[in-house]
Amino acid sequence: MERQAGELFEEFQELTASEFFRKNKQMLGFSGKIRSLTIVFHELITNSFDAAEEAGILPEIKIDLKRLDKDHYILRHTDNGPGIPEDFVTKVFCTMFAGSKFRNIQSRGQQGLGCSGCVLLSQMTTGKPARIISGYKDKDGLKGVQMTLKMDVKKNQGLILDKKKVDVKNTGVCLELHFKDVSYSLSEQGAFEYIRRTMIANPHAKIIFRDPTGHKYIFNRASAVIPPLPKEVLPHPKGVTADDLIFMAKHTDKRRFRSLLTSSLSRMSTKRVNEIQEITGIDLNKRPKDMKWEEAEQIVDLFTKMDFMAPPTSGLIPIGQEQIEKGVVEILNPEFVSAVSRKPVTYRGGVAFIIEAGIAYGGDSGRMVGEQRKAEIMRFANRVPLTFDQGSCAITEGLKSIDWKRYGIRDMESAPITIFVNIVSTQVPYLSTGKQSVAPEPEILHEVRQTAMTVARKLQKYLRAKKAEKEEAMRSKIFEEYVPVILKEAALLAETEVPEYQPVLAKVTRRALAELMGEPIDDD
Repeated sequence: MERQAGELFEEFQELTASEFFRKNKQMLGFSGKIRSLTIVFHELITNSFDAAEEAGILPEIKIDLKRLDKDHYILRHTDNGPGIPEDFVTKVFCTMFAGSKFRNIQSRGQQGLGCSGCVLLSQMTTGKPARIISGYKDKDGLKGVQMTLKMDVKKNQGLILDKKKVDVKNTGVCLELHFKDVSYSLSEQGAFEYIRRTMIANPHAKIIFRDPTGHKYIFNRASAVIPPLPKEVLPHPKGVTADDLIFMAKHTDKRRFRSLLTSSLSRMSTKRVNEIQEITGIDLNKRPKDMKWEEAEQIVDLFTKMDFMAPPTSGLIPIGQEQIEKGVVEILNPEFVSAVSRKPVTYRGGVAFIIEAGIAYGGDSGRMVGEQRKAEIMRFANRVPLTFDQGSCAITEGLKSIDWKRYGIRDMESAPITIFVNIVSTQVPYLSTGKQSVAPEPEILHEVRQTAMTVARKLQKYLRAKKAEKEEAMRSKIFEEYVPVILKEAALLAETEVPEYQPVLAKVTRRALAELMGEPIDDD
């Protein structure tokens, strides 16, 4: 029986962001028991780091994970950040796509889904409310508020079940959530490994973690330097679309389109605007709201043909060679470590990024597989560990395309090596909303290769010196073993006494070793 259009649309619905992600939680990264818990750790830790650094505070986080039953946990997460004012608590924890990260700025989080996504997962798996204590300062001094709340999925907002003022000693947020259908694991994708890798890329932080067995891990900071705050950068002409220009035009307070271009795009001078007007014939003195789609397309097409200075890179803050090495030494205690940060470049013509890499050899480098250490790749984006979807990531692809035998590593898979790679950008090109792998842009692949090969050459030099030292030690040992035998046999043939050879032999072998190590030689 044929149905009328009116009947077909009787079930037409509108979903809020919360309803959508309730039905599609895998898009937030919540798929699988181990991965779901790791993503919770990821979201809460990155939010705490960002908040503390913006307030000029060295981050310190305490995490307590208690197991109540099989796959049922209580997570208590406490930080020392600036706290959340009372009026914003429900927005932070119960509203999807709400936050301060919707800017063209380098940031660990980029979507405003983190904390609210964790509350949603908790509510979906246990039905339990979230409990939050926030200590914050306002014009009247230090204040504290405790709330018990749930997310109203239909309205994409919070429902306060209980609220009261509390005394707090410091600023910061304490969040308590229940979770079911999650699992704590010591595997490479587990929550513990996520913390360990986080500390390598964030040596200025301190994390105290108590696991479900009651074991307490203290990850101390290796540096007291708070990273400089990144600056917001304007979009580059090479990276905008016609839709971007139309959107800017509809939401600007500028009276003329030429003013919009110079104030909203980087590297856009008045001289450039005049060139655009002359070539296109478009009157750029018109009101921005009068700009037509065809005209926006014409302007963007011209952008692709014009030469612009590279985008400004003042908004990009890499970890830096010294800080990477400090983080690696603190966690891996390697025999050898080297790191490097490349100069900024761009992908897709107008998005600036930096690749930095480190390599660690020996000590606790690599990953334990049975009783053997294997090579380990640690991927990061804006200091955040990417622990899942490794195979589809540009970082993995770039590293595996390198011929490691050229750098003295015969069997890369079985070498006690950790390779660290971090991409820094205001717009990391993630492959999905789960933000766990980087798109294989040609420029990114090239930079990953070049940066990794730079640190690989330094490791090669170290391994050669180590091999030479070992060979010299073996030669010295042979010298020490056979010279006495030769002297005794020679003395026997000459029918004379064996000369005193020990002082001379010790001096010769000592000289050889001293020359190898570059130490001064005492001939007395």
